[in-house]
Amino acid sequence: MFKVFVDGEAGTTGLQIYERLAKRGDIEVLRISPELRKDINERKRLINESDVTFLCLPSPLRKSEHPRD
Repeated sequence: MFKVFVDGEAGTTGLQIYERLAKRGDIEVLRISPELRKDINERKRLINESDVTFLCLPSPLRKSEHPRD
């Protein structure tokens, strides 16, 4: 069984990926507890434990926050 970790599962894209994978019986989705989601060591542990990691991280600058030229 493949182990998958969705880093950033609390966001829109992360939630969609998690919901789709959670329905499958051939994949174990690793989850981080809400209180540890910003803990770099816990995130590293889950990334290293997984076979595949999806990085669903926020963009450093959203278009709505970026001044247009």
